[in-house]
Amino acid sequence: METYRVKVGAKGEIVLPLDLRKLFGLVAEDTLDLCVDSEGKVFVRTAERSVRPLSDFFEDLIIGDLLADGCTGDCLKTKLLKCKLKLSTVLDRLSEEAHRAHKNGQSMKWWETQALASQSINKTSKGIYDVMLTTRSIHDLVVLREEELREIPAVFKSLEQDPSAFKRLKGPYYETYRVSFRCGCKEYRVVYTVFAPENLIVVLTVGAREVLYERLKCIA
Repeated sequence: METYRVKVGAKGEIVLPLDLRKLFGLVAEDTLDLCVDSEGKVFVRTAERSVRPLSDFFEDLIIGDLLADGCTGDCLKTKLLKCKLKLSTVLDRLSEEAHRAHKNGQSMKWWETQALASQSINKTSKGIYDVMLTTRSIHDLVVLREEELREIPAVFKSLEQDPSAFKRLKGPYYETYRVSFRCGCKEYRVVYTVFAPENLIVVLTVGAREVLYERLKCIA
């Protein structure tokens, strides 16, 4: 997690660093929400009209759905933003739930899952990060076919060494990333959140790209 230090002015104002303004697509008169969690930590969230959502990588699928529903022009733009914001909120919520599940002892190291038992995993060396699965992501693995499961250990081993090497999803709150891999003619995604202070990675969901999109829509 990157940290930016800012000074509070005489009237309580702060100036956000340029890097942050670019990251969130902020412009003058945009609104920010300050969120305080149960531990007293303060987080900054961007308001709806300025956020560049976590779900940008589903944009083509969202547009396809909207076009099928007859949306065009300004209607398409408005509904596209609303749909992307919904999926962003879902991923944010999944990150919170996954971290809470891990804290409550409801997670499992990836190589201990029954779904990967047939993969002859060699765990003689320990990675820098612990990659943990919750009930949701374990279920995602269970429904994958054998040839798809064969690709998973290499992905998780890569995450153990350097989770930041993969694509970071644009969002205001969690360090959420995704890894892409192919099996046959399909694209697959592993979406995960990095909790750097704990050297922890919690996998949120795994599956074919189109399947993940439909799955997140159902949760939304």
